[in-house]
Amino acid sequence: MSKSRRFLLGILSMLPLLLFLGYMIIFFSFFITIFKHAQPEDILTEMILAHIGWIIGIALLMAFSMLGLLIYFIIHVINNKLVDGTEQIVWVLVFIFAGMIGFPVYWYMRIWKEAGSTVSNV
Repeated sequence: MSKSRRFLLGILSMLPLLLFLGYMIIFFSFFITIFKHAQPEDILTEMILAHIGWIIGIALLMAFSMLGLLIYFIIHVINNKLVDGTEQIVWVLVFIFAGMIGFPVYWYMRIWKEAGSTVSNV
């Protein structure tokens, strides 16, 4: 795998965390805005609809990116000859139960570092 492809995969593996951060910022700003402005119901409805669209959009992007990364990393860990059977099971469980954090950790430990160490050993 080329260095640019590994770098792009690293950015993609951190994408769910960044989307989650954006989701939380918009979610809390939504409630702060609602509680801050005691306005008529018509204006509140418009404010709610404006925020809900962003919240749902980011949540969908996060869900699809996590599903795609889950499939990719499970296939990668199973096909990785440098990972033994027990460690493969552990990584798959990490991806399933802590995917948002497990994806960047696996990327760093098994894709970025190992590719760099195999190049330097040649």
